[in-house]
Amino acid sequence: MGMGQGRGAGGLRHGLGRGGAPTKCVCPQCGYEATKERGTLCRSMKCPKCGVQLVGA
Repeated sequence: MGMGQGRGAGGLRHGLGRGGAPTKCVCPQCGYEATKERGTLCRSMKCPKCGVQLVGA
């Protein structure tokens, strides 16, 4: 088997697509979306609607 073809626990990490870093921040509770700013972590932002910590998407 070649490299990367085994049965490891790999897969996509939460919030990261195949392109790398997230492009938007999303509220997991109400679905509010904000544009991701480079150098700012989504989890450092709070939803203006419900105050929940945002996640990368």
